[in-house]
Amino acid sequence: MIDTPEESLKPEELRAREALHGLSRPPADSSFRARLKREFASGAIASRARRRPIVGREWRPRLAWAWAPAAAAVAVIGILWLNRGPDWTVASTSGSGVAVVNGRPIPLDSRPELSRALGRGGDLRLSSDSGLELLAEGQMAVEVAPGTEASLSPPSGRWFSRAARAEVRSGEMRFTTGARFHGATLRISTPEAQVLVTGTTVAVIRESVGTCVCVMDGEVRMGSHAGSMGPIESGMRRFMFNDGRPVEEAEMRPVERIALAEMRARYAARLR
Repeated sequence: MIDTPEESLKPEELRAREALHGLSRPPADSSFRARLKREFASGAIASRARRRPIVGREWRPRLAWAWAPAAAAVAVIGILWLNRGPDWTVASTSGSGVAVVNGRPIPLDSRPELSRALGRGGDLRLSSDSGLELLAEGQMAVEVAPGTEASLSPPSGRWFSRAARAEVRSGEMRFTTGARFHGATLRISTPEAQVLVTGTTVAVIRESVGTCVCVMDGEVRMGSHAGSMGPIESGMRRFMFNDGRPVEEAEMRPVERIALAEMRARYAARLR
């Protein structure tokens, strides 16, 4: 205790100090002293001291726990963003009509607007005099023929969510995949069939009597929605009818052989 000079104390402070000095010292409790001695010898006092939080720092672990969910959410968002595949961009158009994207008509000569509308895929309908080609850099190119009604999902992710989808309700879509598609899948559906692509150059044609798939190269499997899927070899085609006729297999259509070869050559440099 620090002694304070009497001349600096007020009268009431002097009286309080005299009263304290006059108090008798309470006798030590023998049982308390014995317990204190045992705990000191066993280390129990030190153990309790280590467990007891420091008052000035109690808020730190609580604050850390409070921030943990937010930090985890930020980490998940960051991972999802890094995993996101490239956007679709409109690489070329043909004709002078419009493309109806998610119900909104967009002129074919407005390529930046078309790219924004189709960047993450969507529903697409082309008039009979309009065609376009889409590119996901390094991953896949898609040619949508005039008069096609289709839909397309976003390109596959970089490390997970690597399954892309497309639907051809009528018309034709051609696909050629690139180096960054390796390990991903593309599942294409039509009213009669489902097609599984794991790396290829292929045409999926939906006609009034059924679905034709022409395979230029790579690995493609095709089957009905309810049945099993079988492989289609390179250079071959398979036609699934919607009137009950058996599946037809033959060499791919000559026009598709030419169109797919040209498409593959056109995008070879951008799909490496």
